[in-house]
Amino acid sequence: MHTETEYYKSVLDNLTGGFLSVDLQGTVVYLNPMAGRILRLQETKALVGKVYSTALCSFPSLCDVIREALRTHKTVHRAEVSVLHADKPMVIGYSTLQVRNPKGEYLGIGIIFQDLTFVSRRG
Repeated sequence: MHTETEYYKSVLDNLTGGFLSVDLQGTVVYLNPMAGRILRLQETKALVGKVYSTALCSFPSLCDVIREALRTHKTVHRAEVSVLHADKPMVIGYSTLQVRNPKGEYLGIGIIFQDLTFVSRRG
């Protein structure tokens, strides 16, 4: 039998989009495998436990999204941000969510995202 925690982690690991979670102190709590593929990060597990601005320093506009979500506690639905990877522009579509415990206490933020680069170029 699987634990509840193991089950939920498996759900996040199998999302077709990237998922990133950051706690109130700005520490990366979780980064799913698809997030690593979308952002072309070599070692996603090594980023867990690091401050997001250090872990994602190659993506300053994504760091701005995280900073704003932590600062305002606002949820964003279906926005886009441009990032550079190896000097090539990428368009990332994202939504943010508040992470709260069952008591309703604010624990941090989550971002679900996908690469819209080719979709944006066609449109």
